Amino acid sequence: MRVLFSSTSGHGHVIPMLQLATAFQAAGHDVLWATADQATPLVTAAGIEAVPAGAHGAEEEALREAVKSAARELPGEARAAFVFPRMFGEALTPPMAEDLARIAREWRPDLLLHEHAELAAPLVATVCSVPSVTHSFGTAVPLAILDDTRQRLAGLWRANGLDAPPYAGCFRAGYLDICPPAVQTMPVGHIEEIQLLRPVTVSGSTTQPDAEPLVYVTMGTVQNRPELLREVVAGAAGLGLPVLAAVGPGVEPSSLGPQPDHVQVEAWVDQPEVLARCTAVVSHGGSGTFLGALAHGVPQLCLPQAADQFRNADGGLRAGAVLALRPEEVTPEAVAAAIQRLLAEPGFREASGRIADEVAAMPSPAAVAAHLADRFTPV
Repeated sequence: MRVLFSSTSGHGHVIPMLQLATAFQAAGHDVLWATADQATPLVTAAGIEAVPAGAHGAEEEALREAVKSAARELPGEARAAFVFPRMFGEALTPPMAEDLARIAREWRPDLLLHEHAELAAPLVATVCSVPSVTHSFGTAVPLAILDDTRQRLAGLWRANGLDAPPYAGCFRAGYLDICPPAVQTMPVGHIEEIQLLRPVTVSGSTTQPDAEPLVYVTMGTVQNRPELLREVVAGAAGLGLPVLAAVGPGVEPSSLGPQPDHVQVEAWVDQPEVLARCTAVVSHGGSGTFLGALAHGVPQLCLPQAADQFRNADGGLRAGAVLALRPEEVTPEAVAAAIQRLLAEPGFREASGRIADEVAAMPSPAAVAAHLADRFTPV
């Protein structure tokens, strides 16, 4: 079978699909990945062939920044509903659709598999009479956001002689859901076929309650503003416990200033390895870190800033596995107090451990790849 993956360029949108693409390839299927040029090294590093598609470089940055600059005037909780339809829909879908259609005509896939924010694939798949499956990157995207996106893309669908379908074309042949049900905050009853997919390769909680405390701090690759990181790291450092902070791309570790000996600041870390040995996580609540920490049974402090981070924090709070601070509540003192609670109160680790078991029971990428191959391999 020939499987064409497509994604936007963000790490949090590429990484969740890499294991499934690798599983398809390991099973002997042909795999090709279309994404913005700057994201292709992330894909090829996993041994998967990638081709550039859609806006990239200065063009993509301008399209994204035009939306994000307006969104900064909004409260954090309101940004997802503003950004998703305008940036992933209006701005990035048209140039991606042009390139993806050409790639699909030339490569002739049997299945298009797209992450939830890459919305050219449903249109291209419809035009090419190929099934398309939507891959989540975290909690489900709210219906109101998808409906706004559909309306903003209606002209592009009409230009191809089609009416824009519900949900901006997502879920045509199914939905791969990497969000454990315990922390899912959005309704998914409108989706006809849902296939759970384990978000990371672990088998239950891998951290031990009596392990030496290590607090891991990250604000991801988008919300990693030095001024915010300084506040968060200062709070974690004040407890006197070992702290490992990853500042992410575009930020120099030195920008956080001098740190005590028990605080280590790095540009980048092997996050799965760190999650397997830390006892608490402090992060923006981005889906990769949020789900990764839960999969390892690690309690966490979420500091949501935008996007799906507020939905993630809500799901973690509901499950009893996390604490959360709103943007205006983040101070070194509040961060330190929250971390102390996470480490002192066993209920947070117990709840995280239950979710880790739930994640471990979700079907593996290899099992899901085999299921999809059974469904879509041409006879």
